[in-house]
Amino acid sequence: MASLDKPRHVKYWQRCFTSYLPSAYTANDSTRLTFAFFIVSALDLLSVPFSPKDRSSIRAWVLSLQHPDGGFCGSPTHVFSGQDATKGSANLAATFFALLLLAAAAGTDEEARAAFSGVHRRRLLGWVKRLQRRDGSFGQVSWEGEAVGGRDTRHSYLASAIRWMLRGDGDEDDIDTERMTYDGGAAELSKHESHAGYAYCAIAALYMLDRPSSSSAAHDSAAVGEGVPDRKALIRFLVHRQFSYLAKEEEDESDGDAENYIQARLGHLSLADQCAHVGYNGRWNKKADTCYCWWVAGTLAMVDSFHAVNIVPSRQYLLDVTQHRIGGFSKHAGGPPDLYHSYLGLAALALMGDADLKAFDVGLCCSKDTARKVELAREGLLKRATHTFDGDGFWESVNVAR
Repeated sequence: MASLDKPRHVKYWQRCFTSYLPSAYTANDSTRLTFAFFIVSALDLLSVPFSPKDRSSIRAWVLSLQHPDGGFCGSPTHVFSGQDATKGSANLAATFFALLLLAAAAGTDEEARAAFSGVHRRRLLGWVKRLQRRDGSFGQVSWEGEAVGGRDTRHSYLASAIRWMLRGDGDEDDIDTERMTYDGGAAELSKHESHAGYAYCAIAALYMLDRPSSSSAAHDSAAVGEGVPDRKALIRFLVHRQFSYLAKEEEDESDGDAENYIQARLGHLSLADQCAHVGYNGRWNKKADTCYCWWVAGTLAMVDSFHAVNIVPSRQYLLDVTQHRIGGFSKHAGGPPDLYHSYLGLAALALMGDADLKAFDVGLCCSKDTARKVELAREGLLKRATHTFDGDGFWESVNVAR
């Protein structure tokens, strides 16, 4: 039985951290902060420590991307046409990953309590509130005072998670949710095709909405219960994203866009006893894809149905089929590893309890250790405390309230 090749994964992510990424990533420069989160959080999951210098560098770079009007920009070059190049464009995804990076970069609890120092909390929360439309949806960015960027469950999730990371007792609850679709899943919009990734975002938006301030507290989400009109249909949709992966048939296909080899036993909970590998797709009649193991398993965990994941053959699909020989995970069998699928491959394995990885927080998509540091950072920010500690001298007597 295959296992996680931890040394190779560590080398893969350390290369990503210490050297330039391949030129193919250049087109995604506006999401540089997202890539930084994948790299730092993956090394955190693998229990690779950062030096004081590295931690300070991460923190300084992230804070340099904070927008003066609230939120964080995706990279130093993330500017829309006609905008002041010194201001950039803040967006929800970058802001979500920026806050998690600040927490992940903290090496000790004392550092974690000061992790959000320099974050303009009230300004940021006010910016998030301005991104919400009257129908409850969120735009991704603000353009000339208007929320733009589509009506998308991903934005609702990001806003809900940002609010949890920064909120105080007096902060208002502004988030609304999307409607469910005909087959029990969730989509970008109520009339679009159901999709496992959007299902995660919709459920996670609800899950984070009433999550206790301490992640160690029990969380039986009333928001999820009230916001999902047909829980059984949702679970059925997610369970049927699993199917018996027939490696030989896919290897024989020359067309990379060929259909999946979905068997009649699709989605049955007894599937683990019937095949060696279970792949996951995001929608009906699509190829198996590493990332959907996370999107499906994570969503099922938030609706108290993690038992519906076929853990043993799911792990074997990731470890035998998409785990790459140089480290990381590929999207499909035979492809090269990339940051996105490599991180979500680790996330899925961590959620399934892999012994080589830290325990995983399903709501924030990071280690539970990082989630705990987020709580300490929030506590430090809300208490308007001043912290001084030894180290490399980067943080010295900083006022952590803004």
